[in-house]
Amino acid sequence: MTFMLFLFMMLMMVGVALVKESVMKPYFFSDQITIFSFMKFTYSFGPGNSYGSTAYFYKLLGFEQSSIVFALISAILIISTFVFIFIRVRGGSMNIFDIGVFLFFCFSSMINLTWQSKDFIVFLMMMPLLITFANRTAGLLIWTCFALFYAYYFRTYWFLFLLEFYALLLMSRYVHKGKWIFILCLLSLLVLAFGFQYGLGIDVDNFRNEVNEHRLDSEGDGSNTLIRPWFPAGNPLFGWLNVSLTWITFFFPFPLILMLSPYYVVISTFIILMFRRIWQTLHAALEDRTYPLVVVFALAIISYTVIQSLFEPDYGSYLRHLSPFYPLMFYVYLSFGKFKKEE
Repeated sequence: MTFMLFLFMMLMMVGVALVKESVMKPYFFSDQITIFSFMKFTYSFGPGNSYGSTAYFYKLLGFEQSSIVFALISAILIISTFVFIFIRVRGGSMNIFDIGVFLFFCFSSMINLTWQSKDFIVFLMMMPLLITFANRTAGLLIWTCFALFYAYYFRTYWFLFLLEFYALLLMSRYVHKGKWIFILCLLSLLVLAFGFQYGLGIDVDNFRNEVNEHRLDSEGDGSNTLIRPWFPAGNPLFGWLNVSLTWITFFFPFPLILMLSPYYVVISTFIILMFRRIWQTLHAALEDRTYPLVVVFALAIISYTVIQSLFEPDYGSYLRHLSPFYPLMFYVYLSFGKFKKEE
């Protein structure tokens, strides 16, 4: 019965994918205009050329801007992935709160991943991780090759993401508590803060601040959720505090809550529920050691948020760029039921 309800919800999401541009504000899809404008001058993938490489990718696919066919195909692919994850959990369960969280993040997937965006390409780059259900080593190896390709041609900060992920995966062999992963993440941010300051001569959150400079007086483009520095620039310890506090707000977005907008309070509630369960499941998996894929997926999600704390300009971008990870997030989220049953 739960599975039938799940399939019904998935069919509803197809409808969301097809009408999203009619019901959501235009700035949600503004990147699509930029991407298609690049197509006229792009004839290959370019190293570190995010928009150019993205434009060339969609140029190869040959879809029109705001294509209904593309929206339908991408929606079916995303839904198939969620169905696959739902089946593979084996032993998980969903209560009314879980269904609410699930619907919110499915809705967000349909909004963010069913148009010609960078994030849909990231979603495709994450697909090889599903091979880990059959062979963990082969899945990680193939995914790493995809991730390196994406890092080289699209977003260079994915090199940092890969380093963070594999460092945490290595350390997870020696730690048995979720709190130690949390502390290791903070220490890695400290290393990055000093590395950026003395290796590149810039603050660790410099890239975010440069992007946000011209958006401070903007309205109507999501800039009301800008991530601003907590402490003054020029000191690696202050830089570390800036990115560390930003990272923590990704799990408990109190800046959004303090805006006292019902819209942001609801979004913040779902984010808190999702990540609270992910950290709980990671902690249980590290203690139990029976489900290594739970640890792998949880560390991939958390590693990515660590790197996001350096670059994301606002909370809307944070949530959008995290959307390719939603299937992994729900595998971890629903797996919590396995450890409860074993207790």
